[in-house]
Amino acid sequence: MAAPIRFRVNRELVPRTLRKFLITAAVGVPTYFLTDDDGPFIGTKESPKAWGIILTVFISAVVFVVQYLIEVDKQLETLRQEVASGLSRINEATELFGLVEESAVQTDVVTQLVRNATRVDKEMPTLVQAFAQWEIARISTLLRELGEGNVIYEGEDRDWLLGLAHNTQHSLDALSLNVVDQGPSEFDGGFWTTDAGQRYLDLQRDRIRDGVRIRRIFFVDSPERRTSEVFRRICKMHSEIGVQVRILTPAHLTSPLGVFDFIVFDQVLSYEVTPSTPQVGEIATHTFVHTLLVLEPPRVRQRIERFKELWELASPPE
Repeated sequence: MAAPIRFRVNRELVPRTLRKFLITAAVGVPTYFLTDDDGPFIGTKESPKAWGIILTVFISAVVFVVQYLIEVDKQLETLRQEVASGLSRINEATELFGLVEESAVQTDVVTQLVRNATRVDKEMPTLVQAFAQWEIARISTLLRELGEGNVIYEGEDRDWLLGLAHNTQHSLDALSLNVVDQGPSEFDGGFWTTDAGQRYLDLQRDRIRDGVRIRRIFFVDSPERRTSEVFRRICKMHSEIGVQVRILTPAHLTSPLGVFDFIVFDQVLSYEVTPSTPQVGEIATHTFVHTLLVLEPPRVRQRIERFKELWELASPPE
């Protein structure tokens, strides 16, 4: 049995067409009666009835055509606005693409980001969509702040540390405080025994093999920490992969003020962590206030000069 033929009717078209016919009839019918033989205008005993019909048809046709032209004009205006909006979006996309090409960011990386973003569709759970939006907004904020000269992250961001270490080309100078690497408790290896610490060391080993100079000053605030077997092992771990290590103690300084944890990458960027050790009852907790990326040349130059001073004051490990 053959399938029945189904016609799809544009629901918006039917009311518009019906409205045109109703308006045409509303004008045409009175015209016919006004031009009839008994009408007050054209209709006389000598005037053929056909002239009334012709005039009625003519006026009705004019009314119908005028309505059609008005609708066509509206459609053209809508089309013009859509085309203008489309061209505006194209121009904006072209401008943005031109800005990307002028920047130091690789064009294919940005294109890949946009293409991958389209993989997050509306069929995914709301949580996944919100998380994707949050990550994109976070990256956008990071790029904007990098352009402004300083980037701040509330808490600690190890990904920045690993990313910077991976991309270092010339030098890495670090002043490491035990309160950052270790915290307020007794020295037991702290950060350097964690997964992030081991990955950081592996990246430094690779960078040294590629000719990058890496120097690290360990600031130790007590003799007990310096003589700790764990601390000696940490120093050896660094020395064995080619890191130049020196140790700084309060005895080397006239004042410990101005000693804070920072890393200067390629002498163009300073990675700084601000620790906080509030007391919770009788337990000292180890937290971080924020992580800061400094790109302003004067401030980076201050860190470079400060590291040079401390490097001269520090002593090699025993």
